[in-house]
Amino acid sequence: MMEQSLYDTSVKKQYTITQIPDIALLASLGIREGVVVELTTRYAFGGPVLLCVQEMYNVAIGKDIAKQIFVSEVHS
Repeated sequence: MMEQSLYDTSVKKQYTITQIPDIALLASLGIREGVVVELTTRYAFGGPVLLCVQEMYNVAIGKDIAKQIFVSEVHS
């Protein structure tokens, strides 16, 4: 399984989070290791990414943080 940063993933695919930076806010947003997310939108010009967390709710994450979150693709 190939790991990549969340920011560099493909839109509309599901990924399992494998590593996150030590930022307390992420846990409160439900972003933890083992959680499945889907990148729904990557905004232009280095803007944030919009994630659907566990097919339940959407969260916007800044580019700098998204580059520190590592994921592996979920294969169905």
